Amino acid sequence: MGNSGVRLNNKFLRVQTVNQKAILLTALMLLVSATPFVTTSSANEVQDIEVLDTVVNPANNHTYHLLSASSWSDAASVARSLGGFLVTIDDANEDQWIFDTFAVNNDTTRHLWIGLSDHQSEGDYRWHDGTPFTYRNWGDGQPGSGDDEDYVHITGTNMGSIEPASWNDLEDDPQYFPVYGVVEVGEGADYALRFDGDDDHIVIDEDLPDWGNHIEIEAWVNVADTDGIQFITMLGDYGWGLYLNDGYLAYSNEYSLSRNPTSNISIQEGVWTHVKVVVDSENGGEFFIDNVSAGLIDANYSQIPAGDFGSNDCFQSGEDCDELYIGRMGAGCDCNYFRGMMDDVRIGNAENESFWMFTEGEGDSTEDYQGLIGMIHGAAWVMPDGTIIAQAFELENGEYYDDFSASAGDTLLFFMEIPENTQYAYLNMYSWDFEYEEDYEEAEYEIYIAKDRIPSAWDHDYEVETYYGLYVYEYFDWPQEGTYWITLSSSHDIDQLEVNAYWELAPEPPELDEMTELNDGISVTGQRISRDSGKSLYFYVDLQDELAELRVKTWGGPGDCELHIALGALPYTDDWVWIEDEWFEESSGSNGRQIGGQQTSDHSYNSGNDEIVQIFDAQPGIYYVMMTSYSGCRDVTIQADFTYAPNNVDPESAVELTDGISYGPLSGFEGLDQFFYIDVPVGTERLEVDLNNGDGEAKLMMRLDQFPTWSTYDMHSNAPGAGDKLGFNDPTPGRWYILLGSEEYYSRIDITASFEERYVWTYDGEPIQLFNDEEIAGMSAPEGEELYFFIDLDETSAVDLDIKTWGGEGDLGLFAEVEEIDWDAFYEELDEPMGRQFGETQYESDWGGAEEEIYIFFASGRIDITVYANTEIEDISIIATWDEFDEPGPRPDPPITEPPIDDEILSCDKYVDVIFEDMDRNGDGDISRDETFDGDDTEFEEIDINRDGVIDKTEATVAICTCDNEIYITLEQISTGGMGEYSIEFLSGIAWKNEFDFFEMDSNNDMMIDFGEIEDYTESCVTTYDPLDRDGDGTPNEKDAFPDDPSEDTDTDGDGIGDNADFIASVDNDIIWVSASILGLILVSALGMMFVRSKRRPEYAWEEYQKDRMSESMLASMSSPVSPPPSQEVVPPALDLGPPVKEVPEDMTVSDLYD
Repeated sequence: MGNSGVRLNNKFLRVQTVNQKAILLTALMLLVSATPFVTTSSANEVQDIEVLDTVVNPANNHTYHLLSASSWSDAASVARSLGGFLVTIDDANEDQWIFDTFAVNNDTTRHLWIGLSDHQSEGDYRWHDGTPFTYRNWGDGQPGSGDDEDYVHITGTNMGSIEPASWNDLEDDPQYFPVYGVVEVGEGADYALRFDGDDDHIVIDEDLPDWGNHIEIEAWVNVADTDGIQFITMLGDYGWGLYLNDGYLAYSNEYSLSRNPTSNISIQEGVWTHVKVVVDSENGGEFFIDNVSAGLIDANYSQIPAGDFGSNDCFQSGEDCDELYIGRMGAGCDCNYFRGMMDDVRIGNAENESFWMFTEGEGDSTEDYQGLIGMIHGAAWVMPDGTIIAQAFELENGEYYDDFSASAGDTLLFFMEIPENTQYAYLNMYSWDFEYEEDYEEAEYEIYIAKDRIPSAWDHDYEVETYYGLYVYEYFDWPQEGTYWITLSSSHDIDQLEVNAYWELAPEPPELDEMTELNDGISVTGQRISRDSGKSLYFYVDLQDELAELRVKTWGGPGDCELHIALGALPYTDDWVWIEDEWFEESSGSNGRQIGGQQTSDHSYNSGNDEIVQIFDAQPGIYYVMMTSYSGCRDVTIQADFTYAPNNVDPESAVELTDGISYGPLSGFEGLDQFFYIDVPVGTERLEVDLNNGDGEAKLMMRLDQFPTWSTYDMHSNAPGAGDKLGFNDPTPGRWYILLGSEEYYSRIDITASFEERYVWTYDGEPIQLFNDEEIAGMSAPEGEELYFFIDLDETSAVDLDIKTWGGEGDLGLFAEVEEIDWDAFYEELDEPMGRQFGETQYESDWGGAEEEIYIFFASGRIDITVYANTEIEDISIIATWDEFDEPGPRPDPPITEPPIDDEILSCDKYVDVIFEDMDRNGDGDISRDETFDGDDTEFEEIDINRDGVIDKTEATVAICTCDNEIYITLEQISTGGMGEYSIEFLSGIAWKNEFDFFEMDSNNDMMIDFGEIEDYTESCVTTYDPLDRDGDGTPNEKDAFPDDPSEDTDTDGDGIGDNADFIASVDNDIIWVSASILGLILVSALGMMFVRSKRRPEYAWEEYQKDRMSESMLASMSSPVSPPPSQEVVPPALDLGPPVKEVPEDMTVSDLYD
């Protein structure tokens, strides 16, 4: 059993009170266990059971008896007669101790009965003493499904697949082997109520005794936090009561709590404490803490008010307001709720007593021993150690469970065993109990998760939010190994609840010698992942020292890669290969919650190849880094950068800064403060401290001659981001200390302190425009002056608009006025009426000092901002940040920007060259089955055209360069964030291997090709590019002497010139040319001789020539000057006879040329 005895053994109640509780507890346990003293076994059988051994467990000081073999029921009866119960096992240590002590002791092996059974209700396991069932150690395949297998034992030997020391369920009296009962003698189960400090309480609307002039109020309490006022009990409307005031006991004797008497000793947090007040209206009173006096109460403050003050709430409601409240203030004020556990509340005197022991352990009501009923509102039943009173249901991996139900105020308890090296886990819950929105808006739920302990409202790892009634989805990244407990309670009845949990183990990483090691500051270039290859690139960082930040980044090259990092295992990557980057927001960060400690993984999903993953407070170990890509990337560079843990984390080790010299890079996170200082000489006009070159969120605090803290400083920054800057004129000479910190993280920033010339702010009275996330610094103004600024949103709207001022000296007020939003006009383009104008138009922040802030959820148009100097202000900064939101309505289509066509676009065959090199792992020039296809013989055989058992580059080109593949491959290269629209002109300018008719592709005739048109076209396109016949002349490449010349395929004479161009196909053209040259010389000589002879003509030739000229002249003089020109005959164009041929066809004649 657990540690419940720590409280029970230290109670200082009267003997009769303890006896009364013991009797009630005994009766309750008998009802819970349903094991009466008289069983179906005969009295002789029970009397035959012997105590074989008795041992005290040093861990809990409980006594354990080993009984002789019997049925479970008989052993349970004997256990009760011995003043105990069949053993309750609370944890693995007690389980192992029982096995070692009784099951395998003295060379004897035994099966042992324990106090667990579900004989009352199948599947609802309860311990014999009523303790809630949380720890379990079932054997393989257990518990069984047999109707009579209701009683649990520890196996002493192997039972098939059930290992020794594990649990198995049996029938009550098995006949095939003996089972020995183990009895535990301790306090038995005790219950308490846990109050959440928000609205949990108990109301007793019963007639209570008249306490006269003497009253005693006492209780056992265990509070997690003593801050504030927490009422244990109060009567009616400001009646008598006992409460805690910042941990001190206080007695309610009148309306004003500030005048109530208090103790001089406070209680401890997280410890069961007995508190008590005794009040006598004539003689005074006294406080007690753990039965030790904690202060006296003067008789003048010993009134016992009747609770009928007549407060406004009670007067206006007309109610009696005479109820007794436990866990909150009385009827006059719905406030001051108790936060913690409470038990054994007693109100009494010598004549009367009302004692609330909370023995029920379940239900929404409790009863004192006189039969008075108290209604429980929200408070949860727990064991004294805080363990929730509920049946624990184990959530197995991947299993769905349904039909859970619970009454209002009850708690459902679930747990899941998360193994080591779990990559991620998620939890789903949903109730079908809500049909309409108004139903689930009224219900309130409390869901908590904790590792290795049952959570409570004040002790948990996470509080889960619900949606749409009872809907839960929680995702966890790299949960630590352990048992995760989930509690669920509600103000509304829970019905038809479905629960599902799933987790996945991380795959085994490659061996280190198969990955690339990343070292500090050393780039690894030329990284590449082919499109659709499913390939990842693996790297690792062997971190030997603790770092403030481990950062890995990638950059350069075309494509889109993602980056992931995890400690000790391969990082989990979302396998959303069908989702392009534009469908989700660019991000960097963990996928889900990091359970059980600091961040150990990170992911970056930006567009392009500029990715950064970061681990802050990185501990030594192996960090696995993965590059992944769906669309492919190449020529990417990756580098790891180490930022070592700083040595200036305490003020005494502050680093001195030198004027104008940067110090860094610096990285930090929440909880890590770094200290610096600079000595400012006399005569310095201006001091500036500036952060730059990094990212994240950082803050600066400065103080003269003393170390600054987050709450104590002379100057501080408040700018968003990591680019904070502090500057002020006339700094006091001396040593200025600087604190650099963050409420989130900052990465690789530099800090520079410098002495500058005096800065003088000049302002002409005109409004100054503020731009998003751009700081204006150094503002100054005399008292009473106004500085004007404005934001012009133009056609956009602003969401989460934040305006801040900070720094410097003085007191100012910040005011903003926005244009009133007419929602009808805003939505008129959507044809959806939205009603009248809505929202504030004026905002103000004037809390004193220079640090002011205005937050506006939504604004449009122009925002006017005024800074009013309540006193003289100097060196003030102002900044405005917002998220832009495009207003609905018609807009001109943005111009289509298409990427230039350049060498970055790989043709289809060049693309094959790139991916073939990746796939050819052994570099032998071809791809075998075991290199890429992982046993997919069908796909391999389809690509292996020549059936030689390997795929060469030509065969790969045939498979990849089909018409549909080519267009997708090309568009993937030119895509700028997804498949968009492309003009026909643009696409026509790309050198394609296949022939595409883009006008046919443009189905809507808008001269633009969108992705839908591409998809339709590629479903029926025809591949015209054949790598096996590149010139398309019908002759395969290996048989084509000229594979790139469609007019030639044969070179018979082997002279390098195709037969169609040869004069004589069978004779080398060189021989023909030599022969032709010789013949040409002979012809030239003969013609030369003939020409010489033709020059020697007779003299009569001249005479004849002259006669001809005279005749022509005479004829010309006789002709008419207006005669029409002679008709001209139109000569048809020359026929295209094609290339020269060696021989003229026999059926061709010269006359054919004129037909």
